Amino acid sequence: MGVRNLTEKRMRLAIRLLGAIKAATLFAVRRPKEAAIILLAAFLALTFWRLKRERGHAQELAAKLEGLPSDTKQVVTIYRNRVITKWRDGPTRVEYRDRYLPPEGKIEVVTKTDKHQNSPEIIIKDRGVTSRIGGGIVYAGAPLPLLDLKYAYWRRYSLTIGVTPRFGGAGMSRHIDDFTPFSNLELVGLLGTDWSGKSRFGLGLRTNF
Repeated sequence: MGVRNLTEKRMRLAIRLLGAIKAATLFAVRRPKEAAIILLAAFLALTFWRLKRERGHAQELAAKLEGLPSDTKQVVTIYRNRVITKWRDGPTRVEYRDRYLPPEGKIEVVTKTDKHQNSPEIIIKDRGVTSRIGGGIVYAGAPLPLLDLKYAYWRRYSLTIGVTPRFGGAGMSRHIDDFTPFSNLELVGLLGTDWSGKSRFGLGLRTNF
């Protein structure tokens, strides 16, 4: 029974995949200009993401090779949404750490009064509660303006509540600054009910005001 259900699921998945390929092919044949623009945009986005990733690897390697001056115990560098920490762990050993800092987060530098000889502790607040009003556009059968409130975040992910002219509900968003140059832009999905009680789902983009 389990094998049969698994086979049926695979068959349904294959049918859906073939349907998506067919729809994409028909769209490319019927509207070649739009298809070419979409393909070019996807290629440019992928290229930008790969360049950004390789640049990040190069920066990480350079930071590791650079080391620290002999009279320095710790260095903290903030570059856009990255917090790079290097500290000395022994006479010649240097440790390195790179962490993501969301726009909702913050950095705290803590120095203990009874341990002032130690390096300050760097605390990165990359999760917690917040109250940031934002908005954007979601597609739910038609493009709809969105007004929402972000109330919790964890690294690139956040929880929101929002309302559109047709429905309102709860949503989840993700910063897309790891493959786009925009740090204040997020992909958002909103699930709720319209004014007649029917379930609605919208997918789009949002930003913090």
